[in-house]
Amino acid sequence: MLRNETVAFRTLSAFVKECNAQSPLEWVVTSARSVQQPPRGGALLRPDRTRAIWRAAIIELARVGYDQLSMDSVAKRAGVGKAALYRRWPSKEAMVIALISEIEIEIVVAADLGSLQADVRDYLSKAFKLLRRPLAARILPDLYAETSRDTALAAAIRIHVQQRKRESVQMLLARAVSRGELSFTPDYELAFDLLVGPIYWRALITKSPTSGTDLEQLAAATTAALKAWAPPVPAQNQNLK
Repeated sequence: MLRNETVAFRTLSAFVKECNAQSPLEWVVTSARSVQQPPRGGALLRPDRTRAIWRAAIIELARVGYDQLSMDSVAKRAGVGKAALYRRWPSKEAMVIALISEIEIEIVVAADLGSLQADVRDYLSKAFKLLRRPLAARILPDLYAETSRDTALAAAIRIHVQQRKRESVQMLLARAVSRGELSFTPDYELAFDLLVGPIYWRALITKSPTSGTDLEQLAAATTAALKAWAPPVPAQNQNLK
């Protein structure tokens, strides 16, 4: 049974099994905060029913994507009436925003292995394994596509998913600066794209086989690019050339 405090799960597989799912699924979830929502209309909400709705929403997101997701399909899979959903959230978007806010998604954190290249290699390896998990591969690209829109859901994804990933990369690069491996603090946004872009492309877009040697070469190339990165020359200095 759900408690009022945080309920921890190592993976979504554990989360789904705890909810008596029809089949075990694996995602990128490390824990779920209390999913009991404040009642809408004064009715006391049943935590076990809320949990069943979370499970159903995740499975439906993986099955049909956000655009095709419906309150009807979630209610049917959860074994509840639509009224149970609308007592908790006024819309599909509000439901998914709450899901993203309540379910803590695993964020890759590179170990401090003493050098930039070793840290980058560790980060790429962990990120690749995470992105190749079946449910992550189905849900994450769909959610990331939503960030191109000016919606409340897009804002929630940026805050609860993308921002935390950027902070992890920022820590990795800050260590390299403190060791003297990088001569200046890089543009973290561009550095994040440089580090994450290739592994995201291989894991989720092309789905190319990626060996340990491939990751070593990618880490070496990424590290070389970061070290060769020069800070922008001020405009006044450019005029002197």
